[in-house]
Amino acid sequence: MDKHALDVLEFDKIKEQLKEHITSKLTETFVKNMKPATDLDYIIARQEEVTQAKKILTREDEPPLAGIRDIRSYLKKVDKEMVLAGEELLSILNTLITAHRLNNYFLSLEDEDDEYYRITKLATSLGRFKKLERSIKSALDNQGNVKDSASSKLREIRTEMRKSSDQIKDKLNSMINSNRYQKYIQEQVVTIRDERYVIPIKREYQQKFPGIVHDQSASGQTVFIEPMPIVKLNNKLRQLMSQEEQEVYRILQELSFKVKAKLKEIKDTVQILSILDFIFAKARYSLELDAAEPLLSQEGNVDLIKARHPLLTEDVVPIDVHLGDDFNTLVITGPNTGGKTVTLKTVGLLTLMAQSGLHIPALSGSKIGVFEQIYADIGDEQSIEQNLSTFSSHMKQITKIIDQVEDDSLVLLDELGAGTDPVEGAALAMSLLDYLHQKSAKTVATTHYSELKTYAYNNQGVENASVEFDVETLQPTYNLQMGLPGRSNAFEVASRLGLKDEVIEKASQFLNQEDARLDQVIKEIESDKREYHDKKEEAEEKRQQVERLKDEYETKLKNLEERKEKELKEAYREANKVIKRAQQQAKGIIEELKEKQQLSDREIEATKSKLREGRKEVKQKANELAEEAKQARQIPELKVGDQVKVRNLNKEGEVIELYAEKEEAVVQAGIMKLNVDLRELEKIKSSKQKNEKKTNANSIKATKSRNISPKLDLRGLRALEAKNKLDKYLDDAMLTNLNQAEIIHGKGTGTLREVVHETLGQYPGVREYRLGRPKEGGTGVTIVNF
Repeated sequence: MDKHALDVLEFDKIKEQLKEHITSKLTETFVKNMKPATDLDYIIARQEEVTQAKKILTREDEPPLAGIRDIRSYLKKVDKEMVLAGEELLSILNTLITAHRLNNYFLSLEDEDDEYYRITKLATSLGRFKKLERSIKSALDNQGNVKDSASSKLREIRTEMRKSSDQIKDKLNSMINSNRYQKYIQEQVVTIRDERYVIPIKREYQQKFPGIVHDQSASGQTVFIEPMPIVKLNNKLRQLMSQEEQEVYRILQELSFKVKAKLKEIKDTVQILSILDFIFAKARYSLELDAAEPLLSQEGNVDLIKARHPLLTEDVVPIDVHLGDDFNTLVITGPNTGGKTVTLKTVGLLTLMAQSGLHIPALSGSKIGVFEQIYADIGDEQSIEQNLSTFSSHMKQITKIIDQVEDDSLVLLDELGAGTDPVEGAALAMSLLDYLHQKSAKTVATTHYSELKTYAYNNQGVENASVEFDVETLQPTYNLQMGLPGRSNAFEVASRLGLKDEVIEKASQFLNQEDARLDQVIKEIESDKREYHDKKEEAEEKRQQVERLKDEYETKLKNLEERKEKELKEAYREANKVIKRAQQQAKGIIEELKEKQQLSDREIEATKSKLREGRKEVKQKANELAEEAKQARQIPELKVGDQVKVRNLNKEGEVIELYAEKEEAVVQAGIMKLNVDLRELEKIKSSKQKNEKKTNANSIKATKSRNISPKLDLRGLRALEAKNKLDKYLDDAMLTNLNQAEIIHGKGTGTLREVVHETLGQYPGVREYRLGRPKEGGTGVTIVNF
């Protein structure tokens, strides 16, 4: 990629911002070497990695990346069969433990839909070094010192050393406290010189105190003497120290050889760890920028929606930019400080970011072209060293672009043709744009020249754009308008600033009539556009109002139909009750009359006939009510294979044939095949789906219950990261019926504490919360009861 373009678009500043999100110095190399790629599949893979890592950061606990150390130099030493120091072996151990934890972390993620597949594939290829970890752990303490227990020989040597040391100290202390030597001793302390125990003696008594002089004070008034009675003891201690040193070296050598035996696997693991750290750094950067994964176009099409320049810190006006579908050249006009150059840089920098595998600060659905080369001529390029004017410097860069440009290039030109005679500059600018257009390069150029506005109108594949200027406030709005050139506001601005009308009128007479007409046309288009925009907003408001009314009507209609069906069902049930009561009453009357023998068999049969007629009439009415209820129902959207419930039979089955024109379906209900009216069917979930859902829910709950901790540590996180992590933790805690939790936010500035309390205050499952008592961590901890 062209170095000049990377420099003027400030790509290195993006790297600096990204570097703030890595957790290991090891990853700095990846950030430093990050550059735009040109292979579409490679870029898509890198973009997907960031998207998946971003999902993990927002949904899951933070991955344990913090223990990664830069151990490359130690591995090189091992490769050369050099013996590592304890601290170096400890760094290797911490890195291997981090790999182990990461492997377990990613294996425990619930990812039924394979949403994290690129990340988990990387993480599960991390090596496991349990045996090596145990060896180093058992030999070294937390400071990298070799433990006494590292070998039985070392334990014996150090036990002897402690005994000898104690024996020497006892003997020296008895000498110090002896009346015989009181006047010789400068200070009643035992100290060490040349790794031998000595006592401080006044210089004038040096000859009277038998022993070996090892040192003297800076003033010369004190000499440090090893008394003769302990010389043998000191010699023995030195021998033991030498033996200890040899045994420690042997242990470190043995551990170093064990590391060498796994050298290739460790190197591969370190590489994967740094890649994972790099990916998650890009994901954190995406969250910081509120960025999104772009769509990628091999044809070089650009469609940015609400794009923002990532290096601007103040309120940024987002822009929409299109390039490549109907036109390959975009000419942007507008006032100085109006945002033309920012627009140019935004297009260029977001393209570099996307091709480097970074998300871009624009709305999801934005599209970025993949270019083999990006060329840029931006800003005041005046060169004092080469004694070149602004125009000459621009031309030098443009000449290089013209010589190298191809159809898969993106060219960004700022203030094209500036710095020379306006007529010649405009002519040269149009010629350059013509050449780039013929080369099929994608070009975005900014200019002041009115001639280029006309050029864009008159040439196929070239489009105008402009940045708005508010004449009322005399300020640019920084809003980019596609399809509309910027017009000169000089006369309006001069008038608002108080210049006499007669001067402005005279000035307008000097204006080229064609330019004046063009300016007037643009003014009218802007006016029409504003009117259209206002009407569009009004229409959108009315559309939303209609949608609300429609939703309200549909809800009421649905409620009415449900109520009507419910009432019809009630009437149907009531009718059935009437029939049953009538049957029971008739049966009772007949039995009673029979017993009293007051009616003949013929009269009884006539009574039964009348009762049958009445029952038939009631049943017919009930059927009419049921049919009316059925007709009132909506026909459900069904397809073959759907699980359904047959309302009138209260049976479940599967649709095996469908006849939409007849409004009928064939349903397999157990061993029976039924022809059923579609209105009698209700779509349901299969028992298998219900069981799966229940099993999945239980599985998730069981997994959470195993993994949830009653403590959550948020120290060191940004406010947004802390809030996201706390929200997820509260959900998990509620899922596992946790009664109480401890949220550790630290004391610090109090910002994290405020975020925690605000989140807890809004969470419905929290019964109460309070700051910790002194023994619980005080104001650095919040205790939550659910």
